Amino acid sequence: MKLVLKEDKNLKETLVTITYNLFDRHTQEIVNRVRGHTIQLEGIRDGAVHFIDSKEVYYIESVDNTLFLYAHTDIYQCKEKLYTIEKKLSKRSFVRINKSTILNMDMLESVLPLPNYRLEAKLRNGEHVIINRHYVKDIKNYLEI
Repeated sequence: MKLVLKEDKNLKETLVTITYNLFDRHTQEIVNRVRGHTIQLEGIRDGAVHFIDSKEVYYIESVDNTLFLYAHTDIYQCKEKLYTIEKKLSKRSFVRINKSTILNMDMLESVLPLPNYRLEAKLRNGEHVIINRHYVKDIKNYLEI
């Protein structure tokens, strides 16, 4: 991919042109970021319903048939099922990392190899989550490594 940035003092607003050979997932992600598209997720905290931008969610985890959305410092309960949320977010930066967790790859800071071919993901908020060996391939594909 080539990136061309050009300053034009005569423009009244920023103009973004995307030229592509094949409209694939990466191109769609660029378009979504430029448009600022995000999916609103419904979460409950302290008895109140909150609408959280998907880009603000670090990871989503199912614990004892209850779904939790983990933001920077807040945790919200969600009434949806993990597979439903996963499908909603499939065109975004969310990737399943184990049987009960979906990770927002935009919040990934680093990964550390662990025994048994697992990885430990360190997130931007300092939390650590485990990437199961069965999902390492998906992570590598996403990161293109």
